[in-house]
Amino acid sequence: MKFLRPAALTLLLSFTAQAAGLPDLGDVSRVSLSEAQEDQVGREIMRQIRGDSDYLDDPIIEDYLDTLGEKLAAASPEPERRFEYFPVLDSSINAFALPGGFIGVNTGLISATRNESELAGVLGHETAHVTQHHIARMVGDQRLVGLASMAALAVAILAARSNSQVSEAAIATTQALNIQNQLNFTRANESEADRVGLQIMTGAGFDPQGMVTFFERLQAQGRIYENNAPVYMRTHPLTYQRIADMQNRVAQMPYRQHVDSLEFLFVRARIQANEGDAADALRRFEAQVNGNPTPANWYGLARAALRANRPDRANAALAKLDSSVLASPVVLALKAELELKERQPQRAIDLLAHAMPTHSSYRPLTYLYARALLAAGKPREALIFIGEQQRTWVADARLYAFLAEAHQALGEMTQSYLAQAESYALQDRQGAAIEQLQMAQKSGGADFYTLSIIDARLREMKRQQQAAKEDKAGKP
Repeated sequence: MKFLRPAALTLLLSFTAQAAGLPDLGDVSRVSLSEAQEDQVGREIMRQIRGDSDYLDDPIIEDYLDTLGEKLAAASPEPERRFEYFPVLDSSINAFALPGGFIGVNTGLISATRNESELAGVLGHETAHVTQHHIARMVGDQRLVGLASMAALAVAILAARSNSQVSEAAIATTQALNIQNQLNFTRANESEADRVGLQIMTGAGFDPQGMVTFFERLQAQGRIYENNAPVYMRTHPLTYQRIADMQNRVAQMPYRQHVDSLEFLFVRARIQANEGDAADALRRFEAQVNGNPTPANWYGLARAALRANRPDRANAALAKLDSSVLASPVVLALKAELELKERQPQRAIDLLAHAMPTHSSYRPLTYLYARALLAAGKPREALIFIGEQQRTWVADARLYAFLAEAHQALGEMTQSYLAQAESYALQDRQGAAIEQLQMAQKSGGADFYTLSIIDARLREMKRQQQAAKEDKAGKP
């Protein structure tokens, strides 16, 4: 992962608590972060992650993780808490919990899981780290507020929770390394996350054996490859005692069979089709469908063919799916992607218009429909459509970005800047949002009502900036 650049990291670690405009943790005797502070640290880390090339902007994978995460969160000790599960483009087997309920999932982890219960077991474990407030407790227990600013804390947490090899190479100062070492979860934390994670995944309807089998496989792989053990083992050290404890707990639970969802199988195949060279991925899936012609392998072949600019092969692969599988929104989304790749936006519009009433809650189809309308040169229709969708999804950064693109196509630059500002604001990119609002003010042509909206939003964001400056100056 490349979230942390060495120079930027060193600079961040030299900041004081006020330098990043993040809240001061206050007295070092504090035992933990408050929920508001956890959220703010988490949002700062996410702002960095979203600006990195390793952040995976794939609505289909993201929607699946959201759906799986909702099931796990609902079965957690804090079902009312806000969680966000997001994909990371990284082939290493890893997942990591951040303050504020943000949970990163490497594509390598999803690709490596043999069934959905294994993935649910890992994410249940990470969810437990959040609900049990392990990061907040570590901060209090280690008195990290006396060692580093909140900015350094945010960076160190991200380093410790992502790729440990990269973070160790990037962290150049003794102070930074000490922070990371103190942020490693204790054995008690890991055991508690195992226990609570098992309860979460079983409460969500998954087979608890999934957690055990996956961790057993990681442990075996770690023994075989020694120093080249999976990243997850380095950030969440597995011990024989932990494995034995999980085995004993699962042995006392009633047998539960869980059938993998089509969405899981398709998303895993999608990730595998995106791995490595496009031609190699195509050959790999050709071999897989020859030996095991499952719907997921045909889907993976179609996705690999799309990457390799072989639309004919992609269409032939999709034709192998029966009608019940073809009705899956994940498959319908791939068919729409294929039409757009072939520069047939009207065919994509027709396909999606037929699919969306049945799958009205599946956001990737909504995004694809907006893309298709814009690609077809129908920005006015796109504006109407996006406005209708925003009644359901009010705070959706992607919809605002599409809105900005539609207004731009119509030459309505003030509205385009305003929409783009809202998209940036929803991604916690406050500086970029303010720039867009300032351009909207200067663009001319806006009516009094629109200018009033722009002025109000600009005042609000500048107040937030001023509050951050006062924090830097140490004012109450």
